[in-house]
Amino acid sequence: MADELILYEMNQEKKRATITINRPEKLNGLTVAMWDDITQKVIQAEKDDDVKVIVLKGSGRCFSSGHDVADLGPHHGWSSDPKARRPSQRRRMIIDDSTFWGRRGTCQTILYCDKATIAQVHGYCYGGGLQIAQACDLIIAAEDALFTHPGYRYIGPLGEIVSLIHTMGIRKVKEMMLTGKALDAQEALSCGLVNKVVPLAKLEEAVDEVANLIALQPRDAIVLGKANFELALDIMGVGAGYTAGYITHTLQTNIRYEDDEFNLFKERQTKGMKGAFQEREKRFKGSPLAK
Repeated sequence: MADELILYEMNQEKKRATITINRPEKLNGLTVAMWDDITQKVIQAEKDDDVKVIVLKGSGRCFSSGHDVADLGPHHGWSSDPKARRPSQRRRMIIDDSTFWGRRGTCQTILYCDKATIAQVHGYCYGGGLQIAQACDLIIAAEDALFTHPGYRYIGPLGEIVSLIHTMGIRKVKEMMLTGKALDAQEALSCGLVNKVVPLAKLEEAVDEVANLIALQPRDAIVLGKANFELALDIMGVGAGYTAGYITHTLQTNIRYEDDEFNLFKERQTKGMKGAFQEREKRFKGSPLAK
């Protein structure tokens, strides 16, 4: 099933591997199995000596709407049974480490990939989608792209926080975190989150042009250059930030909600996933800043 949801294509002539999130009917919502499959396909491309550039993209209406909460929830103790026992901290931490932010997880696999990586973003780039795009070397976005992590409204920022601060500046990151407001493509461009914004109809062409230009470089130049970037990222603490992400996420998904606060866990138990999201939107839609 996961093999169908994450597509892999190799273009020998262009020295390019394309990894496509292929769950358009769910706005490319990411299950745990899909995260693991993305990791394995990035590793596959990295080991292929004929690959110089890896493009990550989404099919259908968007790049990715983020984590599929219905799938992710059980791993962190969300259950329709109010009597169900929550998973242990250790179980949750192991999943966060090996699947999302640890050295074996998707984010650091992309971040430290020896080949050049490009995120081709259109529509929603939310939650896990933002984390995947942020880990890439370059982000080329369509004019309709929107960037944020809805989870900031529940538990705060996660493993990508250090990388985002280096990229966007602490003020903009705090604004996105504390308000939960999505950045449109032009705002993302102005704060350095994306490299280029183009009309949706030109997105494929723009990515193709950049990938072709990168592929003109020698293989060793790309790989050794990426190694230097990786060293710089470690010096700046970006890798440590991602490593800390699996620990902080385990803790943050165990926070206590007061009676007057929105509790996604509780709302999902009583109203289902769709009803929980509707309640969330009701809470925030009164603000003129909310999107």
